[in-house]
Amino acid sequence: MLPINSKRRELKAREAILRGVYEDNLKIIGGQSAAPDWRIPLFVKKMILFYSVLLLTILGQGSYLDLPLFPERQMAAGIITQEQQPLSPPEADENQITSSDYQEFLGSAPLSRMFGLGVKTIMIDAGHGGDDPGTAGKMGTKEKDITLDIAKKLKERLKRRGSYNIIMTREEDITLPLNKRVELARASKADIFISIHLNYLPSKPINIIETYYFGPSSDVKTLRLAEQENAGSQYGLSDFKDIIEKMGKTLKLQESKELAASIQKNLFINSKKKNNSIHNLGIKRAPFVVLLGVDIPAVLAEVSCLSNRQEEIELSFESHRENIARYIEAGILDYLNKGDTNYEAKRNTGRR
Repeated sequence: MLPINSKRRELKAREAILRGVYEDNLKIIGGQSAAPDWRIPLFVKKMILFYSVLLLTILGQGSYLDLPLFPERQMAAGIITQEQQPLSPPEADENQITSSDYQEFLGSAPLSRMFGLGVKTIMIDAGHGGDDPGTAGKMGTKEKDITLDIAKKLKERLKRRGSYNIIMTREEDITLPLNKRVELARASKADIFISIHLNYLPSKPINIIETYYFGPSSDVKTLRLAEQENAGSQYGLSDFKDIIEKMGKTLKLQESKELAASIQKNLFINSKKKNNSIHNLGIKRAPFVVLLGVDIPAVLAEVSCLSNRQEEIELSFESHRENIARYIEAGILDYLNKGDTNYEAKRNTGRR
C-alpha cells in the first residue's frame, strides 16, 4: 500500500519517465535527418505517443502488489536484505493506488499538450458546393451557401486567435468531391478537421443539432444519411480497403469523439439560450467518407436544420450565422485547451 503523498510522487515519477522516453524517441527519429530544421510529422509523434501511453499503462498495471519497501536505514547503509514473503490478497484501503488513478492521470490533460503534440493547422470543410447544393429549405435557402458562409466566419474567428494556421477545403461555390477534400487535408498536414453541414428532417419540422465522428453505426437513419453524404466520393472498393486498414488508430477515434462532444456541447447549450425548442441529438458514430479518409481527429457537425421554417428564416440573418461560427469556435477551443487552468478560468468568467 502506498500513502497519498507517495502515490503522487510515483505519478510524477512515472510521468517524468514517460516524458523522457518520448523525448528520447524524438531525438532518435530526428537524428535520421540531415536537415537541422526538419519537422517531425505529427502522425509520427502520435505513434510514439501511443506506444508511450501503452508503456505507462503497463507500468501502472504491474506495480500494485503489496510488497514491503526497503527500510530507510538499510538503504542508507547500502545494504539490501532480500526476503521472500508469501503474497497476501490486497486489503481494501482508500490510499491504495489502482489503475483508475492512472486513468485519471491520463485524462487530467490532453495528451497532445503533455507530450508536445500541439495543434498548428485546422482545416474547415464547408459541406457541398457547386453542382452539389446539399439540402434546401422551402424558402430556397441552399445548404452549400450557408455552410460556406459559416465556414468563412469560423476561419476569421480562429485566425484572430493568432495561434493556428486555418485552411479551408473551399472558399467559393465550387464542386469538390469528397476524395479531393481528404487529399487537401492530407496535403496541408492538418491536425484537426471540421466539416460543417445542415440537416433536413422532412417528417419532423423541428430544429436539431448533432455532431458525428467516424465509426460503424447500426442506426438506419444514420446509415441512410451517410449514404447520401458519401455519394460522389469517387473512391473505389480497393481504395476503401486500403483506408479501412488504417482504422486501427485508437488515438484518432478517441480524439475525434472528444472533439465532437466539445463542439456539440457548445453548439447546443448556446443555441438553447436563443431557441428553447431546439433538440440535442448528441454525438454519433457514422461512416462518413470525409471522416474516414483523414488520419486526424475529424468531425462532421450538423449545425442547424433547414426543414424548420423558423430556423431557415434565422439563417438568413448574418448575426445568426456568426453566432453558429462562434459556438463552433468555442467547442474547438475547449477541446484544444482541455486541462489548461488559465484558459478555463477565462472561460468561466466569459473572457475566453
